[in-house]
Amino acid sequence: MTGIGAHRTVTRGEDGSTAAPQPLRGGRGRAGTRSAHLVVDTACTPSPGARIAVPVARGLSGRVRRFLVPLLTCALLVALAPAALAAPAPAAAPVRYVALGDSYAAGVGARPDPATGDCRRSDASYPALWAARHAPASFVSVACSGATSGEVIARQVRTVSADTTLVTITVGGNDTGFGPVLAACSVARDDETCLRAVRGGERAARWVAPGGLISTIVGVRLQAPDATILVLGYPRLFEPGADCDVPGVPNAVRREALNRAADTLDAALADAAGRFRGRFVDVRGAFAGHGICSADPWITPPPAAAPAVYHPTGQGYRDGYLPAFEAALHRP
Repeated sequence: MTGIGAHRTVTRGEDGSTAAPQPLRGGRGRAGTRSAHLVVDTACTPSPGARIAVPVARGLSGRVRRFLVPLLTCALLVALAPAALAAPAPAAAPVRYVALGDSYAAGVGARPDPATGDCRRSDASYPALWAARHAPASFVSVACSGATSGEVIARQVRTVSADTTLVTITVGGNDTGFGPVLAACSVARDDETCLRAVRGGERAARWVAPGGLISTIVGVRLQAPDATILVLGYPRLFEPGADCDVPGVPNAVRREALNRAADTLDAALADAAGRFRGRFVDVRGAFAGHGICSADPWITPPPAAAPAVYHPTGQGYRDGYLPAFEAALHRP
């Protein structure tokens, strides 16, 4: 036989020297008819003492043989890689979405549906917009105007079921006396009356609202342990600055205090959400440049009829809340 000879076993010693080739034994059929094969114990670089079985060409130098084995091994790995990468990804689980919360989740400022009664839910709210865009397997919003965290726990959390995969929550504003504080700052004869009301709201934001949110999240976890929970916060109501030509809004000192109160509430809610496997979604950046007193407000200004006043408009939900919601879902 000329050219490629029979398979042999090459053994390398600790110093890299090559021992005398030994004929292969075992297998079935006549000697010299076994198919070519590679047996290596490292990926692309043979380690000292490695036992390598390869077809050996007569007349090839030891240096050529030393380079041939790792080269063939790497070629084999490259050839097999595309098949591994082509494995199909598992299908995504169906999304079952429940929206909880107060008037900011219901969409009071975006033409609510009269059929929803005093809850004033709108098809232009951020939960409804997200559901319309993504067509989840199921969607229900039980958000309701005026809801405190206690009412969300008592009346809304029960809507969450064991197969719910996504829950959004916006709650806490009514726990701080959002409406009365705004009313006081709108009609008070002196700034101190407004600032005193704001300070009271900030105390509630620090000590009352977080407990209500935590209880809400715990209630959701008991119903749906593996659901993704997003807590969407509140925007600042007013564009910063001394100038404002909108009739009926508080003066600059009061507006600044009210914006600070929104920051206090958001910070407290973010901390509470993070402690109990919730994910806080800050919308203040999305609304920057679009508060009341700006050229393009996304918050309903006075003198709009209550309860829409001081709530996001349809554009505020579409261009403010919804992008923040979607971005949060894509974050790891």
